[in-house]
Amino acid sequence: MSAAHDVEALLAQFRVHLAHAPETAHSLALEWPELDALLPDGGLPRGVVELAAPLGRGGATSVALAAVRAGQARGKKAWCAWVDPEGTLHAPGVVAAGVELERMFVVRAPRTELARAALKVVASGAFEVVVIDLHSPPRAEMLVRKLALAAEPSGATVLLLTDSTRPRAVPWPVSLRLELSRPDLRSLSVRVAKDRRARVTPAQAIAFRPVALLAV
Repeated sequence: MSAAHDVEALLAQFRVHLAHAPETAHSLALEWPELDALLPDGGLPRGVVELAAPLGRGGATSVALAAVRAGQARGKKAWCAWVDPEGTLHAPGVVAAGVELERMFVVRAPRTELARAALKVVASGAFEVVVIDLHSPPRAEMLVRKLALAAEPSGATVLLLTDSTRPRAVPWPVSLRLELSRPDLRSLSVRVAKDRRARVTPAQAIAFRPVALLAV
């Protein structure tokens, strides 16, 4: 059975347990004050968002985990999903970021079936946030359009983790593109490269917060 069919079967099995939280806002605030202040709407928009960074050293995974944490915080039955083809997610790091593993659906589809599996997950409408480790697959522009259409009914936020060092012939039709990098161990550089209103900002360095700031 293909990975996409496996995902569909699992979603059918768990559908009664997955409940998309009611829409409460047009943007998803990350509870990362310095980053939220830089985002055009004070948070990540619904629809497709691209987090572009150098692979493994740009901070995109930490931003995505903050989004998952914020998505789960929308309700006790709010679930999020992560399409992780290489199996790079590290459970202790996920927990340290404040994410509840019990409400995160992880899909490890091979890259040859990543697109189909990701579309199944987004189209299910069961998740507040869906993170897709995308890199730069062939015909990615078409996939991004399909993901945006699939996310519309539920209003989910779909995060694409991409490699900012790979050239691109045409821009992708995303709602927001953030370009991220790590100038040093304590900082995260953030640049809004595209949003729905054509706003662009210069890169700004903020405090890097890879773990949750839990109130004592």
